[in-house]
Amino acid sequence: MRGVSLVIGLVVAAACAGPAPTGWLYGDVGGEPTEFVVLAGNWAIGDEAGERVLRLDGSNWTTGTPPHNLDAKAATLFPTDAAAFAERVKAGLQFQYGVYRSVETFADGEIQVDFRLVGGVSDQFASILFGLNADGNHHAYRYNTKDGDTALWKVVDGQRERIHHGGVHLEVPLGAWRTLRMRVRGAEITGWVNDTQTLQFTLPAPVTGKVGLWSKADSVTDYRNYTVTR
Repeated sequence: MRGVSLVIGLVVAAACAGPAPTGWLYGDVGGEPTEFVVLAGNWAIGDEAGERVLRLDGSNWTTGTPPHNLDAKAATLFPTDAAAFAERVKAGLQFQYGVYRSVETFADGEIQVDFRLVGGVSDQFASILFGLNADGNHHAYRYNTKDGDTALWKVVDGQRERIHHGGVHLEVPLGAWRTLRMRVRGAEITGWVNDTQTLQFTLPAPVTGKVGLWSKADSVTDYRNYTVTR
């Protein structure tokens, strides 16, 4: 058994058994989701024939641009360290990311999300953020078309460091939905795109913290069905 699943997508409760629908894509179309706390970048709810998606549009975002209502968002995520966290966010606005606030702390388990690469001049990119703490540091498991593979990154004081390249070449065409999935067991990280395992690596120590999505450059990417399984 894979444990208790927290499904963070747009779910029609009457159509399936399991947990009640959560609100990561609740909110007004064209605005930020209620439960997805945007810390950098342009993230907005879209609607496609009744199905909601979350679009990250990096085409008009400028590095260093702070998010709206940062102080309130920092207080929501880290109430006892809000001021310090907000300062760390402002000091490291190099990448676009957001956090699903209802997942308090994630350690062992799986995270997956459907993604669709839409565009981007310098890169087309999709990524899961994990291990975000009040110091602002975090990790990311990403796919991009420039390298045609997945990789594991660490962001410390706003600067990223590539920890490991998956080394499995995989082409994902624009406009096609795929699933990015990662599993954390202690310090061991395993990643997939659909059913193809693309990465396995052991970190120096286990990572815990908040989870979300992460991006870079001018990528334009759609997301749906974000799921956390513990």
